[in-house]
Amino acid sequence: MLAGLAYSSRSAFPRHYDFRFSQGAFREDEIFDSALSVPGRYIAEVARRMLKAAPDADRLAIGNPLLPLRAGQLATWLEGTAPGPLIATDQSGFPIVYVLPRRAFDEFERFLLLLSVQDAKADCRLFGSILGTDIAQQVLDLPALGGLPPQGSNGWLNGDGRLRALGLQCANAAGIIKMNRDWQRVPFAVYYPMHAGDVLFMAVASRLAQRSFFSKQVVCSSYMDIPEACGSRLEPMRLRLPWISRDGSVSEFTYFGRALERLGDEAVTSNFFVFSRILRLYYRTPFHLVDHARFALGDPLESYEGTIHAIGAEPEHRCRQPVKPLRVLFHLNGGWALKTYPLPYIRTIIGALRHARVDVTVIDRPDLEEAGARSVVSEDSATLRRLVEDHHLFVGVDSFPHHFARLVMGWPTIGLFGNTKPCNSDARYGDTYRTSDLNLSCNRCGAYDVCPSLGRRDCVNYGPAETVVADIFEMAGRLYGYSA
Repeated sequence: MLAGLAYSSRSAFPRHYDFRFSQGAFREDEIFDSALSVPGRYIAEVARRMLKAAPDADRLAIGNPLLPLRAGQLATWLEGTAPGPLIATDQSGFPIVYVLPRRAFDEFERFLLLLSVQDAKADCRLFGSILGTDIAQQVLDLPALGGLPPQGSNGWLNGDGRLRALGLQCANAAGIIKMNRDWQRVPFAVYYPMHAGDVLFMAVASRLAQRSFFSKQVVCSSYMDIPEACGSRLEPMRLRLPWISRDGSVSEFTYFGRALERLGDEAVTSNFFVFSRILRLYYRTPFHLVDHARFALGDPLESYEGTIHAIGAEPEHRCRQPVKPLRVLFHLNGGWALKTYPLPYIRTIIGALRHARVDVTVIDRPDLEEAGARSVVSEDSATLRRLVEDHHLFVGVDSFPHHFARLVMGWPTIGLFGNTKPCNSDARYGDTYRTSDLNLSCNRCGAYDVCPSLGRRDCVNYGPAETVVADIFEMAGRLYGYSA
């Protein structure tokens, strides 16, 4: 739950507001659930909602988004406290409620993203410097909450200590404000550097966002070509580090610290970095990751009509090559075992297509050449674009080439989904886009290497070979007038 109180000099009592993270609906009391947004982004969004409902409010009290709080609780705890700006805490100094004047939200909304939401002293220093006034720390009669669990009751992830990154970004921000008289003009940089699909989603989000706090994005060196290829409005900042391993051997917090060191003192002292890696489980909702990124950047996303599933992405394009032979480009490697299309299926697909004299090209799969496919290497976005444009259809798993072909190029695409949810990373459905999967109830399982139900290293949720072949011929016939 997300909660707040709106105070006005016109009333002796505050108005109460309770919200919840949306599970897919867009009701008035629901706020978009974004896995890429820091808790401070929710403080900002709660403030927006309250000021819209209570335009005469002169100060707001907003509960810590890490905690499931109700407005009634806030009102009880704050009864009799001073009207000045303060942060109310438990006995250990963990922030429970932020009470700030209206100008903190009207003039300094984006700086809310920099709050630690775990260290009241640090947050008092930060916003005290921003507002130019002391912010009191009010200790409530509440026992110490103790350490944060791996997953909090309000849904925040901390199994690898990643929430510690919020304290680091807060400390860096406080240092900038202390040393730079022109700190209000310092740019905000979103920290969402990896993997290739991450960079693509943020680039597409930057184009669609109507409101944005950011002008820069941290990007791993391997993917520096992606922002420009995707038309990003964010200036890429090169991070000379390999992307973080998916095996959990390096924590998100540790990698964030290394990233700041590698970016260097000049970058760290001249940019406000906001940690926007996975902070909530994105697949708990049907929201697309592009929309997760848009909310993190600053868009409110208050209706379905504003989502990528409603508005689509790029205009649709088609291949200019003669329809015979039909040319189909496949990308089948998903980054982990259960996201890679099963080998027996693809061998069957290649055999059926070659029997119909279809040219089959696969990206980075020389092992499939003996089955009749041509394997090609795609090392950058420009090469991938040329490959896609040279084929009538693109067929791919949930990975960068799939998203680039559809969300950036608008190419006729068939998405192959196994243990990831299509709604989180597919595209708007229509004549030139569809997905092939069995919609099994176990999706999304969250596993990587072995199916938790069957003990297999491949995913049975993928559409079978005959379905994919039928989908290819149906789309080719409808779009290009192809007949086998």
